[in-house]
Amino acid sequence: MNERRSVESTQATSLPSISVAMATYNGGRYIREQLDSIASQTLKPLELVITDDGSTDATAEIVRAFAQTAPFPVRFFENSTRLKYADNFLRAASLCSGELIAFCDQDDIWLPGKLNRIISYFDEAEVLLAIHAAETLLLSGERGAHYPEFRETRVYKQGECDPFWNRPGFAMVFRRKLLELTDNSQRPRKLYGHDHWVFFLAVSAGWIATTTEVLSLYRQHQSNVYGAPERHSVLKKLSIGAETPNYKEVAEGELACATALYRALPGCPPVWAESFTRSAVALERRSALHRLRGNFYAMDSSFFLRIRIFIQLLLSGAYLPDASRTRLGLKAVWKDLSIGLIGFYKLQKP
Repeated sequence: MNERRSVESTQATSLPSISVAMATYNGGRYIREQLDSIASQTLKPLELVITDDGSTDATAEIVRAFAQTAPFPVRFFENSTRLKYADNFLRAASLCSGELIAFCDQDDIWLPGKLNRIISYFDEAEVLLAIHAAETLLLSGERGAHYPEFRETRVYKQGECDPFWNRPGFAMVFRRKLLELTDNSQRPRKLYGHDHWVFFLAVSAGWIATTTEVLSLYRQHQSNVYGAPERHSVLKKLSIGAETPNYKEVAEGELACATALYRALPGCPPVWAESFTRSAVALERRSALHRLRGNFYAMDSSFFLRIRIFIQLLLSGAYLPDASRTRLGLKAVWKDLSIGLIGFYKLQKP
């Protein structure tokens, strides 16, 4: 629909083109407000690509009506089978033609300068993904806390950022070529979410930028697939920190992610291949440490076995500061000493 319009006129030729990828499902209540906010951008996108996952409400009709007057091409696709949210987003992204892709939820509101501001972070060729801050929009219409909330505007170079840092897709803009490296449908279970997967690829291959600028409103309502996380008290944070995950599952997930990076190497540009290899090696090292930690926290581990494993981890440098993302870091040593070594973790509820 309205594909005859010249897409070259939507953006200055000196700027990278931006496609908007929206996944919809029964979004009729809020989608028009989001569509209008995209149309109101001071920098218009190259196109809006929408993939609908079998809506039974008025979503399709609203999109088609909007497309008639939108100041950019709107491409609307209806899935023949339900994909669910993550694969639906990835399908939308796969159909985009812009150099950059902005994930877009169906129920949020973009502030007018979002695309114009976020595009500046891609002046550096090494930046593969940028994430902005947002304010939550409550049912009352009032604005709530920032999410995501960043302490500073900065660029993380390759290896400086946790590849499993949970960042929301609605605030992401990334280079399209990230999704051309691997079979995205075969992503590891640890990275099921479309946003988790794209973030992981970006961190593994290059730099990411985060900005404290609030560039959208993140609507909170009963139908959110995921909402903004609740704020915890200091006591609750300490309680969460004391919990012991299944470190053997963590190790398996890290190894699966390393394998995914190795599989992507044949199609990678040389610079990315080098980065992917470094990232995969780091994940393999962390996986080995977490396998040891899994034995340490096993319910049937003896005190003497935990002492032996703790010494092994200590001598291997596993507890040194984790700037390289190949170690466990200082927090782990205090947890293993205070909760693991004595066996307090065995008192936790299963």
